[in-house]
Amino acid sequence: MSLPLGEQLQRLSAKLRAEIGPAVTDEYTRTQTFMASVILERLSKQVMFAFDHLMVEQQEVAVLHKQLAGILIDAPDVVAHARVAAEATLEVAALGALIRELYAWGAGEKLVEDALSLIRPVLRADIDRRMEIAQ
Repeated sequence: MSLPLGEQLQRLSAKLRAEIGPAVTDEYTRTQTFMASVILERLSKQVMFAFDHLMVEQQEVAVLHKQLAGILIDAPDVVAHARVAAEATLEVAALGALIRELYAWGAGEKLVEDALSLIRPVLRADIDRRMEIAQ
């Protein structure tokens, strides 16, 4: 029975950190061994969390777009097109163009602020997921 990739990477990272790194006598090589351990640890988290994070992100972005569609009814065409384009991907990264168009349309406007207040928690949640991997 084979271990999942994320667990394999974690075990390799632990082996480098606990056994191989301390046994290396050359200081530069030992430092590189410990750095490889850190990189493998991060990769293992990315692999382990990738599917769950993607599912949560897509769900959050889908809900966001339903909310935005309801409040951006009277938005200019360029904002509407940016929203539809972002909705097509269901990725947080695609919100950038929509945010730029919202600010260009009218920073400080009530409708723009309402839209941004819906977008910000989704962006914050994305940052939190990334930090889960970085820790």
